[in-house]
Amino acid sequence: MVTYHPMDTNELEHLQDFAAPIWRECYHGVLPEGQIELLIHKYFDFEHIKAFQAQGMCYDYVLFDGEPAGFIAYELYDGYVYLDKLYLKSTYRGKHISSAVFNDLITRYQKPIRLNVNQDNRLGMRAYQGNGFEIIETKEYPLPGGFVNRDYIMEKPLPSMI
Repeated sequence: MVTYHPMDTNELEHLQDFAAPIWRECYHGVLPEGQIELLIHKYFDFEHIKAFQAQGMCYDYVLFDGEPAGFIAYELYDGYVYLDKLYLKSTYRGKHISSAVFNDLITRYQKPIRLNVNQDNRLGMRAYQGNGFEIIETKEYPLPGGFVNRDYIMEKPLPSMI
């Protein structure tokens, strides 16, 4: 069973310790090592997390049968839920946890879900498309050090009421 645990300040201070190994594994072979490390610091240094949280980002541990399986970060907008992060430990992948998270967010907020996925992240793309996400836009984001994030913006619409 999938449940959530909103992170408190102490947990947010240590999120990088939890997230960094997952990120390194997920992006190994997809992004250059320097870009992975840059993004880990950009997204998980505590001062950055506090700034994201002050802008409305919510951080939750995703629990599977009561154990921390991964984490999500999301923000509510007028027309959609922006799922900024959904990362699971390798031992919890393939258990339909992501599907449960998507369904829960749509049910809870009654809004479509949007997210960014790196264009070279083939596993992520398959998982999202298998869950009804569609590419709605492409974007490039320049990063320090000459790195560039090349993303697809994807959206999972609300289920039709037919």
